[in-house]
Amino acid sequence: MAPGLIARLGGPTGVAAIVTAILILFGIGAVVVPALSDGGGEPSAAAAAAEPAPAAGTSEAATEAASSAPAPSTASTTGKASPTVNASFNSGYEDRVVQLVNGERRKAKCEAVRMHPQLRTAARAHSADMAARDFSRSQGSDGSSPQDRVSRAGYNGFSDELVAKDGDAGDVVKSWLRDNNSREILLDCATKSIGVGAAMRGKTPYWTVDTGRA
Repeated sequence: MAPGLIARLGGPTGVAAIVTAILILFGIGAVVVPALSDGGGEPSAAAAAAEPAPAAGTSEAATEAASSAPAPSTASTTGKASPTVNASFNSGYEDRVVQLVNGERRKAKCEAVRMHPQLRTAARAHSADMAARDFSRSQGSDGSSPQDRVSRAGYNGFSDELVAKDGDAGDVVKSWLRDNNSREILLDCATKSIGVGAAMRGKTPYWTVDTGRA
């Protein structure tokens, strides 16, 4: 457009107004007006607002914090351990039983038995079990038999077992000798070895005698 005509129309602004009026008649003024009125400058505030906001990203700090977060605890709860009693043994009682048994064996014309360390280990283990749990029987609290315990101790040639609760060495030997089955076990001439355990629970002894033929 000629400079003189532009000047007569009131400069660029006047020209824009006239062009806008013409374009409105054709329904496209809203598209052209911003570009003409702004003279090719920065987008208007309305145009900027119309643009979609950039997607929010996860910052490096947030990612690092999430990755370093401690995992939930998965610790399991365990039941209470079985109660135990620290066993003490009366070796004087144990040795006295062997002396008394050998005295009776001499009367029966049988050879004396000797205290065998492995049989003694088995006998003490069972006496400690009985003292800890206050029972008197040949089956252990773990279901073990006398043969099981003697085998664990490493002894071969097991013969039999006697158990009792309470009484000193003299009392328990007298009690066993009054019982026919127990008497036969103690006075069996084929028996070579013996193991005696006297575990104490307070002042109460828990007795085990294991006999063997080796």
